[in-house]
Amino acid sequence: MGTEQQAGRRAGAGRRLLSLVTASLVTLGAGVVFLTTAPPAGADPIKKCTRTKGAVVAVDFGRWGGPVVRGCDTTPTTGYELLHTAGFTTQGTGHDGPAFICRIGNRSFGKGRQYPTPAEEDCVLTPQATAYWSYWIASPGQRKWTYSPLGAMSRALRPGDVDAWVFGATDIGGTKGRPSFTPDEVRAEAATRRPPVTRRRRTCPRARSIYPPRPAGSPSG
Repeated sequence: MGTEQQAGRRAGAGRRLLSLVTASLVTLGAGVVFLTTAPPAGADPIKKCTRTKGAVVAVDFGRWGGPVVRGCDTTPTTGYELLHTAGFTTQGTGHDGPAFICRIGNRSFGKGRQYPTPAEEDCVLTPQATAYWSYWIASPGQRKWTYSPLGAMSRALRPGDVDAWVFGATDIGGTKGRPSFTPDEVRAEAATRRPPVTRRRRTCPRARSIYPPRPAGSPSG
C-alpha cells in the first residue's frame, strides 16, 4: 500500500487487536510459484493488454502456497479499479475502509477465498507493516518495481502500466519486500512465453501441494 496509508498504519498499530492463529504453521524451504495466465470470469483476456493498451496487475499468493495470478483491464482508470475489473476481489479494513487493501482473492486460487484469512488478520484496524499487501508499480519500459507512493484508489493508470501486490513486510521507502518476479515477466506479452518460476521461503499453514512435481530435467527457472 502507498505512503499515504503507511501513516495510518503507524497510528493504528498501537491499537491493533491481536488475534490467535490456530492453524499449524510450518516453515517451508524453496517453493515454486507459477504465473497463471487464464483470465478470471469477467476480466479482459490477458492478450488484450499490450505495452500501449490497457494495464496488467499481478497478485502473488505464494505466502499461502499459491501462484502469481495476472489480470488485465483494457480501459483502467485507477489501481483499485484494475484489481476488480481484472477479476480480483478485495476487502478493506474497518478502520480505513475499502481504500486500504487488507484481503485479496481470485477464483484461480483457493476457490476464490480472500487472503489473509480471518484467522491470520482480522482487518479491523490497519495491519502491521510486517504482514500486509504491499503495492508495487512499473510504467512502460521500466524493468524494476517501484513502491507505490499512492494508494490504489489514488493511482491513475496509463496504457502499458503494470501493478503488483505482494503479501509480507516492507517499509515506507519500499527497500524490502519487492516482488520476486520482474515487470517484464507479468506484462501481457509474457503470456506467449513459458511462465516464469520464482523460488521463495515462506511460512504458511501446512497443506498438501496443489501442483504436480516438475518433470525431471526441466529448467528450474
